[in-house]
Amino acid sequence: MNVSPEQQLSQLKALKVEKGIISGKFKHLHKDTPEYAQQLQLMQQISAQIKQLELAIKDGLAPQAEPAQIFPVAAPAFASLDEQRCWGGNYQLALAEFSSVADWPLFVAKNPTSLPSHNPAWAEVIKQSFGHPTFLLCARDQDGHLIGGIPFTVFSSPLFGKFAVSMPYLNYGGMVCEYVDICRALMQKLQDIRAEMGLQHIEVRSIHPKLGDNPSTKKASMLLQLPDSDASLDKMLGSKVRAQYKKADEFSPVCKIGKAELLDDFYSVFARNMRDLGTPVYSKKWFANILNHKGLKADILVVYVNRQPVSCAFLVSYGKLMEIPWASTLKAANKYNANMWMYRQILSFALAQGCQYFDFGRSTLDAGTFKFKKQWGAEPCQHYWYCLLPDHAAKPELNPDNPKLKLFILLWKLLPVWLSKIIGPPIIKGIP
Repeated sequence: MNVSPEQQLSQLKALKVEKGIISGKFKHLHKDTPEYAQQLQLMQQISAQIKQLELAIKDGLAPQAEPAQIFPVAAPAFASLDEQRCWGGNYQLALAEFSSVADWPLFVAKNPTSLPSHNPAWAEVIKQSFGHPTFLLCARDQDGHLIGGIPFTVFSSPLFGKFAVSMPYLNYGGMVCEYVDICRALMQKLQDIRAEMGLQHIEVRSIHPKLGDNPSTKKASMLLQLPDSDASLDKMLGSKVRAQYKKADEFSPVCKIGKAELLDDFYSVFARNMRDLGTPVYSKKWFANILNHKGLKADILVVYVNRQPVSCAFLVSYGKLMEIPWASTLKAANKYNANMWMYRQILSFALAQGCQYFDFGRSTLDAGTFKFKKQWGAEPCQHYWYCLLPDHAAKPELNPDNPKLKLFILLWKLLPVWLSKIIGPPIIKGIP
């Protein structure tokens, strides 16, 4: 398929961003390891693609296939941390229960480094749904004003022990602070708190580098800057993506968007898909609590074919950004192209809500889900997950990548869906 010079430049930019992300990972990897070899091979492939594309642009090999669309550049979805900006003055660090810090909600609302998961409502919903307490490590100036902080939720699991995560069940966490010296001080103090509370580890789900040693860089969020209209979005997506989601039209899919009235249909699709993936499912109560919390703006989107729910998405909005923490499509609906069609409806809904960015959620770099999101034009936002551990302790692997969980996943796929809904929630409660 022919592409325009503007599209080539966009592809070149995306490849260079991806190359930069991989390049940053090498400083955290050891040579002679399978991950190092895998990333090196990927780097070589991307470098070759960049070289080929640069030559094509230089020689003007590709004729223009579609009218070029120029979209205004929005402010970044998330603020980066300026490594040159330091507080430099006196401060105090103190640990408190989350609910006791009255000035935290306003601080988060006004601070440019806050992320969607820092919304105080999430700690309340986690406590309400799972019983896990959240704490705040706060930094205050000499007058007692907040200048930084980090929330973390404590787990006490019979399967995985006692540990903490900032923030669990969600895509983001870490510091809310504009000063790099305060961020590092909070991280160091968090290590002391880990020992004092008898925690096996604390995981910090940050998007900021250089706050600690040896962060995991396996994950990235995929963010799409939205244009100003649905027609512009169609042109921006390109003919290949348009052709894919339009295949569903012959099956006359129907899209419904709502709240609690769609929860049963959402959960019927979500629970079956989680069983098929070998993953314990959340309870329906978790989603109901999110929908009912006044501090969260959540919506459910369900796609029906022949009046049966086949695809679903749980959407949460924060100002100019909408994210999709959970989505599912039944295997039987793959023949309808229901998943592609659903995402197109979601993007239209995000535009109608006045959103400037759509967050497709996190993925493992170069995995299937990463490539799926990339085809929509989404750009990666690199994650840096820090794990605070006792000396010489091994990093925990509480995720499907852990080889020890392979047998569990295989057996879980054999469960009846009704049984997975009963025994799944108590298990997933302890998996962040």
